[in-house]
Amino acid sequence: MLLPSVLRSNNSHHDRHTREVEQMQYTPWQRTCATGLAPLQRTILDEEARIRLNRTWQPELIIGLVQTERYARAVLSACISVLGVPDDVDEVTKTRMQRQRVLDQEGHEFWFLIGEAALRRTVGTHDIMTEQLAHLLDVMHKPSVSLGIVPLDAEYRAPGTGFVLHDDSQASTELVGGEIILDDPEQIALHTKTFDILSGQAVYREDAQQLIETAMRTHQSR
Repeated sequence: MLLPSVLRSNNSHHDRHTREVEQMQYTPWQRTCATGLAPLQRTILDEEARIRLNRTWQPELIIGLVQTERYARAVLSACISVLGVPDDVDEVTKTRMQRQRVLDQEGHEFWFLIGEAALRRTVGTHDIMTEQLAHLLDVMHKPSVSLGIVPLDAEYRAPGTGFVLHDDSQASTELVGGEIILDDPEQIALHTKTFDILSGQAVYREDAQQLIETAMRTHQSR
């Protein structure tokens, strides 16, 4: 008598797993970047123009929408090298800079969380980092931007993988080999919960400025 019940349970689990897979899109970088990184950046540019609320958590790098040109070039050059895709660093850097215009357009909000490790990690050179952190201080004053820094000594309360929440409709995560895009409501709720936890641990305004300026002095001394 137990067998039909077990089969129904297994089938139910299988059906749910199938639905979750269908609601998860994984795309390898080699597919989206076969001709270089610039086409993907142009796609992101169009997507960000449609998003009203962008919530981004990035533990180890400065978020793309607030990168300086030299910092972006260093990051994108590293990506091109690792992936082995055609080198279009000039074009992709230019497109990434164009994406930042959305920060000054009406009707958009940006809630950015950055790990303190990103302030201290050297991307390119210490001079590039000093310039980048100075730019971060300027971005903090944009009306559309809320910038929080999660301190290195913050208690571990949530997984640290970076992700972006697109309004309440999608969540995306970048992996070494590709990107995962989720539109399952349960997954979006889980990412939202994680973002809220990290938001509560972050410091803002004067406290965030202090962390950024301390990191700047460290880079300037090297």
